[in-house]
Order: sequence, then C-alpha cells, then structure tokens
Amino acid sequence: MNAWKQAAIILALAAVAGVASAVFHPLRPPWYMVASADQMRWGISLEEARKIIAAGEVVWIDSRSRANYEADHLSGAILLNPEEWGELLFNNQDSFQSMLDRPVIVYCDGDACTRSEDVARRLRELMGLDPVYILQGEWRELRDVVKE
Repeated sequence: MNAWKQAAIILALAAVAGVASAVFHPLRPPWYMVASADQMRWGISLEEARKIIAAGEVVWIDSRSRANYEADHLSGAILLNPEEWGELLFNNQDSFQSMLDRPVIVYCDGDACTRSEDVARRLRELMGLDPVYILQGEWRELRDVVKE
C-alpha cells in the first residue's frame, strides 16, 4: 500500500471518529448559536415579566421609534430610543429619578429587535440603573397585566 492510500485511510478513520464523537459524546459542545452574556443575564420571558409586575411597580421603557410608540405602547411606558437618546433622556429626567429603586423592563418589537438591548445597556452603564431587563417576546401580550 502506498503512502497516499494510507494517509487517505487514516484521514477517513479520523473523520468518522470525529463525527461520531461530535454526535454521540455526552459532553459535546452545542451546535447552535448561544445567546450573548447580556441577553442570558438580563433577558426575561413574558412569564418572568408577569412575576415582576405582580411583585411591585415596574418602569416600562419603549425603545421603538416615535411613530410606533405614538401608534401603540404599553400603558405608562416611557419612550427612549437610540435615535433620540439625548433629547428623550433630558425630557424624562424626572421619571428616571423615580426609577432608581424599581425594576426597569425595556421592550421593542419582538425577539429580532436589538434596540431594547442597546437602550438597556445604556441605562445600566450610563445611568447606573439596576436591574434593567430586556423583554423577550411580544409586549402586546402583557397589556392585560400592565396598568398605569
């Protein structure tokens, strides 16, 4: 047997062993995209949001565009989006002072929207608010439990 055939056989056996290990090994790494650390730490489901609402007063931040906010939003939600950050922060500074001792939940349009992550990060880093959660899921499903 020449060296090329031996190398091909060794590579084929190694590939089979590697695939078998990747598929059947109990400690194999995940084959899917894992969430970012911020999303894993600060992201909350609709059920978790309901528990926080039941436990006490929550501050809602709508990170969508002004047009979407004016069309529809959760009762009592404050508009704070990345495009108008400085202006909206200044206009709502009294509201933000009252947030220091309450949980904050930021939402936008569904899980694909990353605006809420940006706004939540800014609130934590620049304003020192804690906790600032990111709602995962459809905010409209919380209308029945959110009251002004």
